Amino acid sequence: MSNATEYKQAIEQAKINLADARERGTDAIGGDALELLKGLLTPEEIAASNLRVQLMTEFAHTQDDEGIPQHELEPRFFEGFING
Repeated sequence: MSNATEYKQAIEQAKINLADARERGTDAIGGDALELLKGLLTPEEIAASNLRVQLMTEFAHTQDDEGIPQHELEPRFFEGFING
């Protein structure tokens, strides 16, 4: 099968899928991505993900508040995190 034929088939399938999603609304894809993730991830993976988000958020706030360039802040931030 040629690339052009595969491409045309993929476009047609995408159109069918899009029409189906439009018709079914949130039933087609689910209404809550976080609920989907809870079903796929273990509690430990969710906790690790939440910690990463908290660290990145704190890092960004500290960088903004203190006006320190990222390359200077990273060593101090992570050293403080590791050493408590």
